[in-house]
Amino acid sequence: MKKKIKRFQRLATIRKKDVSKEINNSNLLQNEITKNEGLIEQINTIMESSNNSSNKIINSGFFKNNALLLTTLQSQKDIALNRNKYLLSEKEIIRKKIIDNNFKKMKAEEKAKDYKRHYISQLENKIYQ
Repeated sequence: MKKKIKRFQRLATIRKKDVSKEINNSNLLQNEITKNEGLIEQINTIMESSNNSSNKIINSGFFKNNALLLTTLQSQKDIALNRNKYLLSEKEIIRKKIIDNNFKKMKAEEKAKDYKRHYISQLENKIYQ
């Protein structure tokens, strides 16, 4: 009986560690999402400032460089948006893992308590007999 109690206590401890690890991973992902959103905002700002040229007459070299810059920025923005979608989906997966591990931890703690109660009642029965 003592072995079962210890086993479920260890299992609950392992689940606590898993939960804290997943929370740490979630925080790291949130930091990456924030950085990525900042990058997207910077790209949008650069693209808007590139589009607003005050010159009425634009030479072909400037137009070509500007078009190349905008194409590169758009591809970088697309990459950042795809990365953001991926990070958000990973964050959702981690959130589900946290919920699952919390549930398993609570179950293990309940089992340990049940076995303790059962063990204590067995000891009391032995004493009173």
